[in-house]
Amino acid sequence: MTTQIKKVFAELYTLLEDNKDMKVKALLPQIMEIVTAKQMAKTFRLNEAGEVTHVYCWYHKMWEDISVAEYGSKPKTASALNSMCKEGVNQWTKQQRDYKKGKEDILDKLTKGTMTPDQIQAELVELEKVKDVIVPRKDNHGSVE
Repeated sequence: MTTQIKKVFAELYTLLEDNKDMKVKALLPQIMEIVTAKQMAKTFRLNEAGEVTHVYCWYHKMWEDISVAEYGSKPKTASALNSMCKEGVNQWTKQQRDYKKGKEDILDKLTKGTMTPDQIQAELVELEKVKDVIVPRKDNHGSVE
């Protein structure tokens, strides 16, 4: 019968298996590194009362005060807020929609013969550039720190 190692313990098992002759005391630092939870960077800030005051907007790449920037609720997250402000969500969605339409237009042009296959890459590069532009908030709110 083959023993199945749970995925979460695989790295620990491998370390122990590779170092059978070593004492636990010598392996303990490596074991602690494996079993210790990794701290993720927080994307929100709290006040003294434990209330969320700022969120790092994934779209704008800035810290935004939630009393100024509107955020949608997302109950299953640590902050209970979305990772993008509503303005950022709207802009990101528009850019994704425009990108998709641009790709469809390229295919349409190719099909109609108004574009050659060797022009496709240049068009796609231009679409990528536009898709990845970060449009600042209309009120210029936010800070990098």
